Amino acid sequence: MSGSLPQNWVKIGGICIFVLLITYGVLSLEARQQKGKGRSRPTTYSTTPGGYKALYLWVRELGIPFKRWERPFGELTRKASVLFLATPEMTIGTLEMRALDRWVKNGGTLILAIGPPHPLLAHFGIKGGKALSKRRKAQGKGEVLFQPGPYTRGVQEILPNWHRGLLSRKPEVVIHIRDSFGGLLAVESRGKGRVIGLADPGLLGNQSLRKGDHARLALNLLLAHRGKGLVLVDEYYHGYGRATSVFGHLARSHLMSPLMQTVILLIVFLAAAGRRFGRPRPLAMIEHRSSMEYVRAMAQIYQRARARVLALEGVVKWVESEARRMLLDHDKGFHQTLKEVRQWMGRPEMTDRELLGKVRELYRALAKARGKALDGGERL
Repeated sequence: MSGSLPQNWVKIGGICIFVLLITYGVLSLEARQQKGKGRSRPTTYSTTPGGYKALYLWVRELGIPFKRWERPFGELTRKASVLFLATPEMTIGTLEMRALDRWVKNGGTLILAIGPPHPLLAHFGIKGGKALSKRRKAQGKGEVLFQPGPYTRGVQEILPNWHRGLLSRKPEVVIHIRDSFGGLLAVESRGKGRVIGLADPGLLGNQSLRKGDHARLALNLLLAHRGKGLVLVDEYYHGYGRATSVFGHLARSHLMSPLMQTVILLIVFLAAAGRRFGRPRPLAMIEHRSSMEYVRAMAQIYQRARARVLALEGVVKWVESEARRMLLDHDKGFHQTLKEVRQWMGRPEMTDRELLGKVRELYRALAKARGKALDGGERL
């Protein structure tokens, strides 16, 4: 990646902050839009048509100990005899499912207001039939059948709007209310306790609680097995009472998919900016100039300055140093040539041809001495 390391980190940090601000902005916009649309949440804090705040306030006004439970199922108190659980908005883990199952087997009553199919219903052996939407006008309202029992006492009119029929092959599962679409209320004995499944969660919602005998049905469900214990309504798996994070909110938001695509593109961009694609380039080779180029350059400089004697003197010094480096300075032929050239250095006038000739003689003598040394000849 081009640029210094601190500058690169500043750029990456700026990009991350920008993405974070955009994310918060989109989340805020999404929350406002959902609020404006009146999104129904199956919680006692919601006043929307699908919420249960009316049920919560009404039951508490009757003097029944109806409390919100905002802790995991593993911490369920023994004082609680009934737990009302509407459609959970968060996934229930395996350990929590085991804890809930253990609480039911020890004598607790679990009321599941969940439209099938749902993993929680399937865990307790209650399944859903064919998916059904609102009743067709051609079929009419249809007849609702009731089986006598503590859950249907005083209930004569039920007006379900939408549900999927409850089914089960277990003999311990009893259907107490059914209509032309299938089972509406199913009860399963489990250990010392029981599980009650209500296929239409909207029956006990804010909008439908006053219709028909829905309020009587709610009291029957909550009080049939309460005894002297508490009646709890789960809010933990609707996000209340638990530590949440931005990532957890994003995981449940429609923004998760485009955000993941943006992060992947950002990673690809950073990787591409710091990496060169293609074949590796060869290392740069340092080209060494030959000694002859140096001699020619020096000769041209001295020639232009009309200092031929100084040029010859510089060449003689360089040849002497090379001879000493290669241990050739005691060669007789080389020593004799060097002596003759030194005599020319005292002449006041020297032509270019004479200078070139003496330089060639020096190079020939140096090359001849080097050849004799390589052939094992006499150096002294």
